[in-house]
Amino acid sequence: MIERSATRPRVPAVDRAVRVLETLAASGEHSLSELSRELRISKSTLSALLATLEQHGLVERNDSSRRFRLGPGAAKLSMAAAAAQVDVRDAARPQLERLAELSGETAILHVPSGDGTIIAERVEPAHQLKVVAPLGHHLPAFAGSVAKALLASLPHQETEAIVRAQPLPVFTPRSIVDPDAYLDEVARARRRGYAVENEEYLVGVRAVSAAVLGRDGRALGTLSVVGVGARMAGRMKELAEAVVTAAAESSRRLAAVSDSSAPQRPLRSPGS
Repeated sequence: MIERSATRPRVPAVDRAVRVLETLAASGEHSLSELSRELRISKSTLSALLATLEQHGLVERNDSSRRFRLGPGAAKLSMAAAAAQVDVRDAARPQLERLAELSGETAILHVPSGDGTIIAERVEPAHQLKVVAPLGHHLPAFAGSVAKALLASLPHQETEAIVRAQPLPVFTPRSIVDPDAYLDEVARARRRGYAVENEEYLVGVRAVSAAVLGRDGRALGTLSVVGVGARMAGRMKELAEAVVTAAAESSRRLAAVSDSSAPQRPLRSPGS
């Protein structure tokens, strides 16, 4: 979320627009009525505001549900902001290509965006039965192995505060909604150096993820192999080793670009 200073003047229309974008980023699609109630903005004002944001591609309307969500323009701005700090995509791209070739599944780089993440880069396999990963696609908070890997990179107390701050979302019948059980999964990911999921975010899909770390040890994103659950079922350990190696190499590339003489934080290998 964006910090706001109470001592600086605000432009009311811009302030309302930012609040709309933050709300859509945090909790997905909303109807006009829901946004009006949550943000306490009149429907007439909100309708004009949404129309303007839609013209710029920052929001879009779902044709079937008529509900509003973030548009591709918002994703482009988010990716540009991430790239302006450290271009994780350049560091990760060769590793994504290797992961996709090795696994025969989709390899994805996610970067933090608001409470969730967005797809900043991906390499998809050639065959038709695959997980499609559109650039800029937003994953909500606690979605799959990506969220576990990012939470595992944080101190335990911070992770626990985040997990217990709100009810855990239900994406599929396999979603982990008990905070203690979810924290156990994060602790396991912290010990192993990678996180896994089994149809917890999307039915029929498994994934394994590891964090890409900056020189200061902060997670800048995650590398994942995401694929059809039946194909990945017997390969999770093999794929986890590959993902951890790829994330470690991406982290080393970032460290070399930012400061070739800086000490690097060691990355755990699977099972350590």
